[in-house]
Amino acid sequence: MSTVSDIKKIRQPRFAAVDSFYDNDPVALTKQIAGFFARAERVALDGDIGGLICPHAGYAYSGEVAAAAYKQLEGLSYDTVVIISPSHQVFFRGASIYSGGAYRTPLGDVPLDLDLCARLTSVDSALSLSDLGHDASGGGWEHALEVHLPFLQIVLGHFALVPIVMGDQEYPTARLVGELIGRHARPGRTLVIASSDLAHGHDYATTRRLDDTAAAAVGMFDPSEFYDQYSTGAFEACGGGPITAAMIAARALGADRAQVISRRNSADVTGQKQGYIVGYLSAVMYRSGSERAPVQKTVAKRGLRLQMDVTLTGSEREMLHTTARRSLEAAVKGARLECPEAPTQRLQEKRGVFVTLTAQGHLRGCVGYVRPYKPLVDAVWEMAESAARRDHRFLPVEPSEVDGLEIEITVLSPLQKIANPDQVLVGRHGVIVSQGHQAGVLLPQVPIENDWDRETFLSHACEKAGLHPDAWKDKRTTIEIFTAEVF
Repeated sequence: MSTVSDIKKIRQPRFAAVDSFYDNDPVALTKQIAGFFARAERVALDGDIGGLICPHAGYAYSGEVAAAAYKQLEGLSYDTVVIISPSHQVFFRGASIYSGGAYRTPLGDVPLDLDLCARLTSVDSALSLSDLGHDASGGGWEHALEVHLPFLQIVLGHFALVPIVMGDQEYPTARLVGELIGRHARPGRTLVIASSDLAHGHDYATTRRLDDTAAAAVGMFDPSEFYDQYSTGAFEACGGGPITAAMIAARALGADRAQVISRRNSADVTGQKQGYIVGYLSAVMYRSGSERAPVQKTVAKRGLRLQMDVTLTGSEREMLHTTARRSLEAAVKGARLECPEAPTQRLQEKRGVFVTLTAQGHLRGCVGYVRPYKPLVDAVWEMAESAARRDHRFLPVEPSEVDGLEIEITVLSPLQKIANPDQVLVGRHGVIVSQGHQAGVLLPQVPIENDWDRETFLSHACEKAGLHPDAWKDKRTTIEIFTAEVF
């Protein structure tokens, strides 16, 4: 069986720092991707997503098209993401899976699914653990795999990676890769991504014609037919082999349909319809007739967007807002009201919760607790009163202020203790940093509102706990993360 040659080896980001396919600054990169997602739309699909086809050019050219597909993943989760990429720098027979332990981007490290990597490379030497096609030690740095990772880090959070580079585009290689993934990956818990651009170097009309044919072939979702058209030149795709492999794998894992989500070319972006033009397409492969996982929504915060794990229905949210408003009015105006009973099981669950009051955009009170001490309805009732009267940073809310106050409720997920600070994802996680009896809590929306990167976020959490700003680097410090619904 193949083994990982060096689990501590990390494939470094090349195309942010050197070739500028995307931004090297984590805050700027997060903003860039958030902007793409803000302009993308969620498509109504009637099934579970098992695979994507996405372009791999610089974000300025194909980022909008790629984001249109990644937008469809909001609210979903996968244990493993398999990315199948062509090799632009070096030709070799078969395909390779990176032989290290992780891929790194400006947003942090993505660990490899070492078990699945080992199983995939234990069957046939044509798919092996190797650096071929991944970095300089394997003959050349490959951008077509790396550029997808920041999108996935933002939209999925944590996942394990299987990075595959196809050294040739032949059908036997594509079939081998696709069948092995379909045989060894977990259906429903594995996402398969094919990395490919389309037509290269033609005039605008020819590019559109070739890409029309490619889009139709993708929509047929027939791997053999797709490859036949690709191999005979009916259309162009630098990742024709990876698309074929991903189709085979996705079908084996249960997908039965493909839908093109977005199409553009470089001339559509630049407005220059002369010169070298490249086509881009993104598509979703899915199993029809199944219910999708709960949707993950976003809240705009000063140009960024906060990822929220949505479990509450609209009516449950409305009920909690009404509860907070009634509690606030009762506390400030002296009305005699009691907390209502929870009408649904979710509202009876014990959850951490914060209630935030603002007046004309300025903070007026924010109180809550992160650990699940009380049922959600009771917690919101209590924290709304406390935000109005017991936030020691502000004078108690006056009756004349009540009607002008806006109420924001943050419902927290269970806490997760982490060993590596790199697991903290700005825009997704809130944090608790603690040493002994000293603890500091910051909600997920705080770094978004202040344009903080991960290190700044953790440093402020440490300061809030009364610790040194670099205490998050101390092994004695405990870091816990959580996600949130903010509404």
